[in-house]
Amino acid sequence: MKIKSLKNSFYNTLILHHPSFNNENVERLYNFIVDKNNNIRDWNEEYLSEFTRILKNFKPDDIQYFFENINQWDSYYLVIIADKILNSNVKAQINYDLGRLYCKIFCSYEKFDSYYLIDNLEFAISMYHSKLNLSALTDLNNKIELLYQNDSIKSQQYQSSLDLLKKLQNEL
Repeated sequence: MKIKSLKNSFYNTLILHHPSFNNENVERLYNFIVDKNNNIRDWNEEYLSEFTRILKNFKPDDIQYFFENINQWDSYYLVIIADKILNSNVKAQINYDLGRLYCKIFCSYEKFDSYYLIDNLEFAISMYHSKLNLSALTDLNNKIELLYQNDSIKSQQYQSSLDLLKKLQNEL
């Protein structure tokens, strides 16, 4: 019986670690994503509407807090957010530049495992008419270089991404 208790304690401590957020809106988003992550492919309109309502309540301070604490999020949950902000219904209801959020998730995602997020990078930036600052462009460039150096993306994807960054830099 003690082994089972120890096993459950270990699992709950390491696997189900719930970060502590000192921000009500970020905490609400986190809890919603954790609760709904099992059926992410089958999110119905109700789930998407609730996700949108949560994001609509975000203020600039909440977004800043999210950015500052992004390393506390499980990578899988970040991918869920990245995926859902690309939904046109979310875009239609959110006034914030979620393309910047997508870029931050892309840059923060696990070291060599964000190669599939790169496919929607340009789409997210275009969709939200994102205005990235030099720091964000530098972070994107570094992430793209890292992916390329570690053979996580092919040369065609690498060149396409560099062209996108050059275009965005010219818009500054």
